[in-house]
Amino acid sequence: MKRTRVLPIMAAAGLILVFSASAAAPETWIVDILANPARYWNTEVTVVGQVQAVIPNPAGTTRGTYTMLDESCPNPLTIRTNDLPPVSRNFRVRGVLIQDPAQANVPLMKEISRSSPGMTNTTLYLLIAAGAAFLFLLIVFIILLTKPKPRPAAEETIRPAAPVDPSKTTRIAPPPAAPAAAPGGAKTRVFLNLGADIIVEKGPDKGKEFPLHRQVTTIGRPGSRKNEIEINDDTVSKEQASIYYDNAKKEFTIADESATNPTRVDGRAISGLTPLKNGVVIELGRTVLIFKKS
Repeated sequence: MKRTRVLPIMAAAGLILVFSASAAAPETWIVDILANPARYWNTEVTVVGQVQAVIPNPAGTTRGTYTMLDESCPNPLTIRTNDLPPVSRNFRVRGVLIQDPAQANVPLMKEISRSSPGMTNTTLYLLIAAGAAFLFLLIVFIILLTKPKPRPAAEETIRPAAPVDPSKTTRIAPPPAAPAAAPGGAKTRVFLNLGADIIVEKGPDKGKEFPLHRQVTTIGRPGSRKNEIEINDDTVSKEQASIYYDNAKKEFTIADESATNPTRVDGRAISGLTPLKNGVVIELGRTVLIFKKS
């Protein structure tokens, strides 16, 4: 294929990649909605996240509300629907943002449609950046192809080298050997103590202590999800709950994620993010945990 045909094809491919990436419908971060709800009143928005809890209303029906959490913040958004989704599933939800009738200035989304999650904002930005990089390399490639080649210089006469006098030869010392790498070269991971522990008060793991050192600490029975706090109790779900740490407020909250056995805090079943105070009792099936601050 001639050069004149290759260049237009490559340019068209790069443009299609960039425009197809920018044409994807972006979603709104939940943290932006919660921080400035007045900006979105009566506006159609799209959010992508994981279902945390569902509340039928009336009880026994598929109508009601559910809470959704994305990676932008530990606080969920409440969504009203006529078809409650399963807990712990990820969805892309499109709806209109209104004020919660029961709480002034609290955002509530009226669901219009719900589907499996597609491309996130992060993936969209990476795809656009890749398209821009492709176009830049394409331009450089075109410039190099169209640049005139320099004419070969006239061949120089090769003269025989003068004989070397062995008595005047200078020996060059070999370079010093590089120092051997120290054993165990991997960097030591930094352990961040958030000043709180989970103590197993009752159950098969009684006596175990788990220091909290992550922004999100997952709790559950060993299974497909890797839990930071593993509970060997068959009455505990594999994805039972998660503890979130707000670095700005220095506060801990817990959210229930089990569809079988509810998570209870001080004897009360929780449905959304619930604050954790020093000494509170967390019940997971037959297992009892104590939240303790250092």
